[in-house]
Order: sequence, then C-alpha cells, then structure tokens
Amino acid sequence: MPTELAPEPLFPRLFGQAERARWKLEDLPWSSLDRTTVTPELIQLVREIIAAEATTFSATQRFLQEFPDDLDFTNWISVWFYEETKHPQVLVRWLAELGEHCDDAFLRRARVTVPFMKSRMATLVTNIVSEMVASARYMSLRARSPEPVLGQIAARLAGDEARHAASFFLFAQRRLAMPATADADRRDALKVLYLWSKENAHVHHPVNLFKTAASPQVLAAMQGRIFRMVGHLIGYPLRTLDDVVSHLRDVDR
Repeated sequence: MPTELAPEPLFPRLFGQAERARWKLEDLPWSSLDRTTVTPELIQLVREIIAAEATTFSATQRFLQEFPDDLDFTNWISVWFYEETKHPQVLVRWLAELGEHCDDAFLRRARVTVPFMKSRMATLVTNIVSEMVASARYMSLRARSPEPVLGQIAARLAGDEARHAASFFLFAQRRLAMPATADADRRDALKVLYLWSKENAHVHHPVNLFKTAASPQVLAAMQGRIFRMVGHLIGYPLRTLDDVVSHLRDVDR
C-alpha cells in the first residue's frame, strides 16, 4: 500500500518572497524628515506602536514551544521574527532622529505578551487576523501621517504585515488538509473570529488613538475583508457576525 506523501514545504517559497520584499533601514530618506510636522502626540503614538510591536520576542518563544514538531513552520517563524523585529527598530530610529530615545527598560517591558491558545488552528487564525488588522492600520497611518518619513515607514510595515497574514493563511490552509482535525479546526477558526468581532470595538490599538485614525467606514471594510479571508480559509461564506454565529451553531450540533 503506498504511503501518503508529506505536503511540499512552504518555507522555501515564503523565504524567497521575503528575500525579494526585504527593505533596509538605510533605504529610508532620513535626511528628509520634517521635524516641523512632529507633535508630542505623534511621538507618543510612535512610542505606543513600538510597545505593541515589541511583543514579537515572547511570541516567537511561544511559537517554537507550541509547534516544536513542525519544522516547516518554525523555519518560517525565524524569518517572521527577523522582519517583525525590524518594525519597532525602525520606529526607534525615527524617534532617535528627533532626539527622542527608548531605554532598555521600556523595550523589556514591551516584550511581554499573553499566552497562546491551546489550539494550533486558533493560534494561526488569530495571527491571520492580527496581521491583517496591523496592515490596515499602518496603511491608515501612511495616508494620514503629517511627517513624510513616518508615512514611508508605515507603508513598509503595512506591506510586511499583509505578507505575514498571507503566510499564516497558507500554514492554516495546510493544517485544514488533515482530515482527522479539520472539523475541530474549522470550529476553532470560527470561535476566534467570533471573539475578535465581539471584542474589536473595545480594543484600543495605538494607531486607533491617533486623531486622524481610520474612519468607521474604513474599519468596517477591514472587518469585512477579515470575515471573507477566514471564510475562504474554512470554506464558509462569511460576511457578517451573524454568518459566523450561524456556522458556529451548525458545527456545534
């Protein structure tokens, strides 16, 4: 009886994509930074974004602990860790150009994050959602930043986050190809989407605190994209929270 072939590794392809998309801190036009547009509120916003981004360190530790047998995924996490570490670093550099500094104690506190869910599928879907949200918010900051170099930084971070969301999607899609756990994984994906939808209105992401943050219409469009993306992943037509609740009832019967 022929043995089932293991799925083709995703890491080589995703690594190649990352290499082609990679940007450097020195690519940015630091000499063009417009200090006249920078306010104390903007500096505080960037500090809060740095704190939100610095959780990558502890998240990577947990990925390696929770997926120790998945060589393909943990190889890719090494690239994710590198790229995500650049995000607070480039913002620290932006502050430094203004004479503002982040000390080690601040960055150390920012590394702390909450534990992962016990379900691997829930963890993957949570990261699809969080990367899509981050990308949308950085695109909003790009469009509304009064300081042009910060706008260019936000554009690069938005691109990274969107690519990371697509990569987490591929790993979740591969997991759904495992018949033994597919039903439970679909249920866990729906639960993540439900909880995120219910709590999203109460989450104060740093970019949302910026006075020129995305409008309710833009945020609603982002939520719609996330519903459709997760629906495409698990094979359900999801457009609203009611759709999520309906399918949750079906899978729990």
